[in-house]
Amino acid sequence: MDRAHGFTLIEVLVALVVFALGVLGLAAETAALTRMLARAQRAAAVTAAAAARLERLRAGACAVRQDGTETLSRGSATIATLQWTWSRMGDSTYQVRVVAHPGPETGSRARAESLGAVLACRH
Repeated sequence: MDRAHGFTLIEVLVALVVFALGVLGLAAETAALTRMLARAQRAAAVTAAAAARLERLRAGACAVRQDGTETLSRGSATIATLQWTWSRMGDSTYQVRVVAHPGPETGSRARAESLGAVLACRH
């Protein structure tokens, strides 16, 4: 009795299903990684902008202490809003706090981050 060598149709179909599941899993993982990378880039941009704003506020702290806001955008999308407030702590000591509120494009899981500094001004 001569048996033919090769694969049956069932074996080929099972192999194709296993291959398709692997490719779909790889595609889903790539999409998740791309989203995480975009979130990390936005967070880095917001942190850098908040630190730069804090430095500008520190540089002019003894001359002007005004609360304010600034909107950070990337293209036409708002990625965050910076809000800073001043408070008097003592005779010539002031505290400034910069809070970065995430924009609508960052998703609902993003939370506000804050930076602060205490400054002494001599009159």
